[in-house]
Amino acid sequence: MPKTTTTYLLNSPVLTAYGDFHFEGPIEVEDAKKLLSGGFVSAVGHAATAQFLSCLFGIEVAENRVQITMRPGDRAVVIRLLTRLEAGRTFESVEELAAIPCEIGVLVRTR
Repeated sequence: MPKTTTTYLLNSPVLTAYGDFHFEGPIEVEDAKKLLSGGFVSAVGHAATAQFLSCLFGIEVAENRVQITMRPGDRAVVIRLLTRLEAGRTFESVEELAAIPCEIGVLVRTR
């Protein structure tokens, strides 16, 4: 497997480019915190989600509505909601988001 070059934090699993990806999980919060501890790029585009993840991981997660392109070796800690939301649904508060079942996975671009 290629050496990891960038770690991202994503609020949903998304293939950001053509290539080979490996998505594994679920992982524990403590394991996600270790992956993020070396630094990461937030691609979390909603304020309530960024606040929720800040509380969950005990680190500052910036609201950063950007499009990323993962390169081979990059990885992303991904929050995956376990419920399909109605179209256009956004969250106004951390409490609202915390009530939705979710899990954490790791997406790695291998090639």
